[in-house]
Amino acid sequence: MHILNKRLFDAIASAVDLDAPAEQSSAQRFMIEAIGSVTEQLPAVARSAAAVAYRYMTGAATAEEVIAERVGFWRAIEGRDQSDAPDVLKIRTAICVLHPMDSGATAETLEYFFAFWQQAGLPQSELEAAARNRYGI
Repeated sequence: MHILNKRLFDAIASAVDLDAPAEQSSAQRFMIEAIGSVTEQLPAVARSAAAVAYRYMTGAATAEEVIAERVGFWRAIEGRDQSDAPDVLKIRTAICVLHPMDSGATAETLEYFFAFWQQAGLPQSELEAAARNRYGI
């Protein structure tokens, strides 16, 4: 993980208990806000990530809709899912946003989100702004 993102992740992890259910929701909202701020920089197939995740958090979308969206993203990178190509990494970042945060792997999902974000070349300033808005960091 890039040093700036490691510091940001460490700051979030020290400010909140990522294993607490309330913080899982907050982490999800953080990722939605961050990815939503760069939607136009994502490949077309992944531009719906923030909207679908937000709709799910507000009860306007079902778990099945989120799963179908996530499956569609995986299909879009099928056979290239381990590639370091920016478009693949951006889709992998979007997949993190659609990952269920109540699975007990909140910290791991955030670590992947930060790593893919940085490797994809998405703007650090947008990630930092979302962290300030959500966590006051």
